[in-house]
Amino acid sequence: VLIVGAGGLGSPCAFYLAAAGIGHITLIDKDIVDLSNLQRQILHKNSNIGESKVTSAKNTLNALNPSISIEIHNDAIDENNIIKYLKNIDLVIDGTDNFNSRYAISDACTVLGIPWIYGAVYRFEGQVSLFHASKKDGRGGCYRCLFPMSESTSSAQNCTEAGVLGVAPGIIGILQATEALKYVIGIGESLQGRLLTLDLLSMKMHETKL
Repeated sequence: VLIVGAGGLGSPCAFYLAAAGIGHITLIDKDIVDLSNLQRQILHKNSNIGESKVTSAKNTLNALNPSISIEIHNDAIDENNIIKYLKNIDLVIDGTDNFNSRYAISDACTVLGIPWIYGAVYRFEGQVSLFHASKKDGRGGCYRCLFPMSESTSSAQNCTEAGVLGVAPGIIGILQATEALKYVIGIGESLQGRLLTLDLLSMKMHETKL
């Protein structure tokens, strides 16, 4: 499983996948741990401030489950390098906080026919879904079907800029981990073809069919 981002979404997701015994987890993130991260990025501690997030994450996850393999890359993914990180990957989890990275993930996964789990948070709200499109087979919807690229999406604010309730990425990240485990084990009904939206202020969920 490849997790792109070791921040607010990637932290709880990686924790539960490691605890469940996912044998090989690859983490990609370019950032370093900052004090302002700690209210939502639970992989990291005060003692990790200034350290790369992937190094901090690897140490935390190996302390939790030393029997699994954690591969890390201190890099920022984009449309030019994402393909090289998808070799031998069964599932991708989006822990990013910007549209450009998600488009890169979606486009690469569509080309290779790899499923990926989308997650996003904004202030008191979150979304999660599973995409499994394939250009080769001409099937399935992709992220661009839901959010066509536009000038407004590419310049949208991230969590640091817009603000986010600390538990929001935690809840969405756990939902992403749930979808990942369901997919890997082969149980239940996935969120493919469905967008789940959660409003934490009213504690209501809404499902949109895609």
